[in-house]
Amino acid sequence: MKSILSLTFLILVLLPSCSNDSNPNSDVVQGQWKLINVSGTFAGINNDFAPGLITWNFNPTTQMVTIVNNNTDVNLWDVFETGVYNYQILDNPEFPCGEIIKIDGIEMGCFSISNDSFVIDQSIADGFRLQLVQ
Repeated sequence: MKSILSLTFLILVLLPSCSNDSNPNSDVVQGQWKLINVSGTFAGINNDFAPGLITWNFNPTTQMVTIVNNNTDVNLWDVFETGVYNYQILDNPEFPCGEIIKIDGIEMGCFSISNDSFVIDQSIADGFRLQLVQ
């Protein structure tokens, strides 16, 4: 009986520490962010947007991002149309940051969050750089 109680205790203590999450930092990106700049690529894109014109709302529980895009200027590249997209934070040792964000199956590149700024940067591969603010 003592060994059964000991085994039960071990299972109850150790089981909660196990997780099937692919990345424990998947909730790092959360809440509403406003896209204010898209720049980069070999074409030299540098598009500024008024804060709030394009919003990205990340839900770490569902791993979905809801984008509301009110940009009507077809000459300004703004990445995604209005919609709900899945996203993932993935380990990727091929990138210098070690983690990338993937939205709607597209590898968006490295990302960083500091203070009220969220930057997604793919410029290492001659891609784009997105800047969002809260």
